[in-house]
Amino acid sequence: MNDAPAGSAATLRGVGAAGLAAVLFAVIFYLSGTLDASAEVTFGARILLTLVCYALALAHPGARRLLRAYWAQVTRSPRTLLLLPVLCALVGVQLWLFSWAPLHGHALDASLGFLLLPLAIVLGSRLVLRAEVTPMQWAAVCIAVLAVTIKFALTPQFSWVTAVVCIGYPAYFIARRRFGLDNPMAFGVEIAVIAPVALLLVWQGGPLPQETVGRLALVVVGLAGAAAMAAFLAASQLLSLPLFGLLGYLEPVLLVIVALMLGERLHGADLVVYGLLGVALAALAAEGFRRRSRVAEREP
Repeated sequence: MNDAPAGSAATLRGVGAAGLAAVLFAVIFYLSGTLDASAEVTFGARILLTLVCYALALAHPGARRLLRAYWAQVTRSPRTLLLLPVLCALVGVQLWLFSWAPLHGHALDASLGFLLLPLAIVLGSRLVLRAEVTPMQWAAVCIAVLAVTIKFALTPQFSWVTAVVCIGYPAYFIARRRFGLDNPMAFGVEIAVIAPVALLLVWQGGPLPQETVGRLALVVVGLAGAAAMAAFLAASQLLSLPLFGLLGYLEPVLLVIVALMLGERLHGADLVVYGLLGVALAALAAEGFRRRSRVAEREP
């Protein structure tokens, strides 16, 4: 991922790609909550269709070079090879949960996890990668801790869905970064490893949607998943890291909107928690803009 600021044309394309990825993830979230199919079938179809898209991408020589480079990284030591199934399990659970949560009344719990995700990554990066954390970022983390504390105090439970999202994804991303496995084809390999489980779930997870519209929506979920990941990776290459991080906050906001569209409701405690998280994310956004401005000023 490039930390240098991109040119204006590249930045515009990157912003468009990041926005497209966020919208597509929201579409998947909404369709997963409205499809006449089990979460397992939806998850399985998404995995299999994404695998097809990655297989087609291998027709490009650049994709094959990236795949060879990634495989060389994975097999360079027994430790990284053993890490691959762990990464597959981590991301597989997240992708399944993304289909399960909106279908079972946990869309808001999942969206809360995604709101906490950037803050959890900041904290995890500091603890594991010894990354620099600015005072503003520490302030944002402290506000998030306060929000979670209030959530516990006002409601006697903290959803396991939220915990899985805001703990599992940071573990996945930080492990990839820690062991040098941040390759654009990494997700394709992980999808290939998960594919046999996905095929079994489609086979035994219940009936497919009976209506043509439902089956078409299932295909859209799979294709949108592949397109969203491609757009996400493109944005990560075209944008400076601070701007890319800021645009990453668009997705959880859209997921909250989708949860409300699916009939879930915010209560008094939730409003306090979401309000505090909004302040924390605003603090991260201000920090990102400040750092980006400093980098731009140093450029000739």
